[in-house]
Amino acid sequence: MKTALITGLFVVLPAWLAILLFVKILVKLGVVVKPITGQLPKEIGHPTMVALVVFILICLLVGALFHTPIGRKVGRIIQSNILDRIPGYASLQAIAAQTAGFESDQEFQPALIVVEDGSLQPAFLVETHEEDLSTVFIPSVPTPMAGGIFIMPSDRVHEVDIPVPTMMKCISKWGSGSSELLDALKAKGTKLPIPW
Repeated sequence: MKTALITGLFVVLPAWLAILLFVKILVKLGVVVKPITGQLPKEIGHPTMVALVVFILICLLVGALFHTPIGRKVGRIIQSNILDRIPGYASLQAIAAQTAGFESDQEFQPALIVVEDGSLQPAFLVETHEEDLSTVFIPSVPTPMAGGIFIMPSDRVHEVDIPVPTMMKCISKWGSGSSELLDALKAKGTKLPIPW
């Protein structure tokens, strides 16, 4: 029961917090757009619906601005001075960007790592070092946006040529679909030091 409770917390709590934050934003926007909704017909003038439309338009506007040279410069300033100081932000942003199909300065490569007992564990290769070491992010199941950072010998880290969303899907589904990871590893002809 203890394990089930902890797992449930890791699944439900982030989703619940995200929903609460989204609802709070809509409520605040509803207050802001109230003067506008008073001028609209009753059929389309519901504050929550108008707030949702305004929220989507703000997201589109911010996204478009960040694709301009000035927007990218402002974005880098905000990221380096505020967002990068939030623990775990850089790692999560890189994974989220690749999951959404965007290019990222810090590309996380899906990989399988060999753990102590010879088992394989899904992970993301973050970077490699001159000392024949690699930094990997090992996501939690079933919440792949959380996990641990490990520095380990590079010969235990085996990259797999699969899209990031495929890896995320496998992790979030408790390993279902891991045959795709193994097939990608076999396709590279990787010889693993596995005792079985």
